[in-house]
Amino acid sequence: ARCVRGAGRVHMGDFTSELGHYVKQELGVDWQAVERCVFCRVAFKDAQRTRSGKHEIKVLHCLHSACGSCLEDSLRTSDVVMCPICDARTEQKSYHKYLCNFAVHEGIDRGTAEAQQVFACDECVESCPAVQYCQQCSRSLCLECSNHHQRSKATNGHTLAPLQEQQGNTVHRAAYCSEHREQKLEFYCQTCDCMCCRTCILREHENHTYKLPAGGFAETQRQLMGAHIEQLRDLAKTLQQRHQVLSKAIRAFDENQEASQSNLKSLRAQATAAIERRRDDLLSQVDTFMDWHKTTFAQKQALLTSKMVFLWRAIDFVEKVLARGTNVEVLFLTSFIASRNLLQANSFEVHIDGPDREMDACVAWSGDMVEALRTLQGMAEVRFWDTGREREAAAGGGGSQGARDGDQRSPGSKT
Repeated sequence: ARCVRGAGRVHMGDFTSELGHYVKQELGVDWQAVERCVFCRVAFKDAQRTRSGKHEIKVLHCLHSACGSCLEDSLRTSDVVMCPICDARTEQKSYHKYLCNFAVHEGIDRGTAEAQQVFACDECVESCPAVQYCQQCSRSLCLECSNHHQRSKATNGHTLAPLQEQQGNTVHRAAYCSEHREQKLEFYCQTCDCMCCRTCILREHENHTYKLPAGGFAETQRQLMGAHIEQLRDLAKTLQQRHQVLSKAIRAFDENQEASQSNLKSLRAQATAAIERRRDDLLSQVDTFMDWHKTTFAQKQALLTSKMVFLWRAIDFVEKVLARGTNVEVLFLTSFIASRNLLQANSFEVHIDGPDREMDACVAWSGDMVEALRTLQGMAEVRFWDTGREREAAAGGGGSQGARDGDQRSPGSKT
């Protein structure tokens, strides 16, 4: 990571750009939302202007920003401002004690100057169109105020430049005291760590140690803030690495979960197919067995039918001859029957399974249905393990007993 400072501005280095890209792409942060008011969602450059014709953007304690008009509306109804993005609370009733978003102000004002748009003079009460910019005072001045600025002994050495020539240069605003609105913040109280105006110094900070915000003191503060930023960059690197590890782990979880679900679905399909094959095999055995017996019984039934019909004809014929026939006819019939052995009972028998036996062919389930269902329910097992814990155990000899006892296991893990 590197931080390059030039022309009074701090430029973000490679790591800051990389972190911003990571936050945007991996964390899903809407980068355009950073340039909008958290309340009205209007872009800062299109927000409602103040009486001076400039946009005023305020920073909440959570570092989200709001346009001035929305913040004022929120402060009219409550002493606590609730950020609608992160639900952070900012307990500050005074509007002017909210920090200005200097970077947004500078970008909007520079864009206004480059577009040669008109905004009001920071000095006169008439708010005439500004034409000059004082680099020492950070004020935009109209023509009359510019002339007065150059004639004044206190400011005749200041550098004035036409606003139209500020293209590519910084355009800042003067900072005013939140308590004494007409007083510029000109001192830094080291005792209280705050910017003060002349009136604040005389009334509240007279015996404190204070410095002018220039020279070596300002440069020292820049270096201190730069050192803090370097520490935050190192922390951001660590957090980004951890986030990447967790993101990779979550992706692995998703892949494993998808694979496990696919395997379980495949297991269901395989088990279903196996059961259906077994069912078809058993049904085939039943059909084969029953078809063979039905065919056999049908053949024997047809034979019995033929015998019964023939027996009925014989009985009917003999009974009629015996009832109405002459002696000669009876004797002729006797000779006919004797020659063919028609009236002997054994000639009409059909052997099935034995005499006077009820014939049946049964199919019954011979397996243990409960045991079969139990086997199906326990036919597979899902195993869980934590590779991170296994690595820690391997590296540290399993860890202390207290740590092991205090570990919180994942739901469904096997022991």
